[in-house]
Amino acid sequence: MQSIYYCLRATHNRGKFNKSPLCGSLINIFASFSKMVDPKRVVSYDDMLKVIQQPEKVIIDVRNPDEVKTTGRIPSSINIPLNTVHDALTTMSEEEFKKQYQRPKPSPSDELIFYCHSGRRSTEALDKALKLGFTKSKTYLGSWNEWSNRIK
Repeated sequence: MQSIYYCLRATHNRGKFNKSPLCGSLINIFASFSKMVDPKRVVSYDDMLKVIQQPEKVIIDVRNPDEVKTTGRIPSSINIPLNTVHDALTTMSEEEFKKQYQRPKPSPSDELIFYCHSGRRSTEALDKALKLGFTKSKTYLGSWNEWSNRIK
C-alpha cells in the first residue's frame, strides 16, 4: 500500500502518469481491488493496529501454512487457508474449530477480517464469507505486504 501511495503521489505531482513498470503494475492491481471491494469492507493498517487488541474480532490469515511459517503473521490472527475457509465457517463443528484454532467458532454476527500476502486471496475470502451470511466481514487489502513493511 505504501508503494502504491508513492506511485500515485509521484504521478499526481508531475501531472502525468508514472511510467515505471513497478508503479504501473501496483496502480493496476490496486485499481482492480478497489473496483471489486466496497470501501466500507476495507480495513486500513491503522485500523488493524486497533483490531489486534480486540479479541471479539476474528482476524483470519488465508495464506497457506508454509507461507505463514516462512514470513510470520499478524498478532491474534488465525490461519485458515483460502481453500478451507468455506468448510471452516460452515461444516466444521464448534468443538473442532476451537481445538484447531484455539478460539470459538465465529457466528455470522461476528466481525471477520481477512488478510493474505497482497490482498487478492483476502478479497476472495471476503466474498465467500459474505455469501455465507457473515455480513460484518472485511478485508485488509494491504495484507502481509503492508503489515510486514510498516511494523518495525
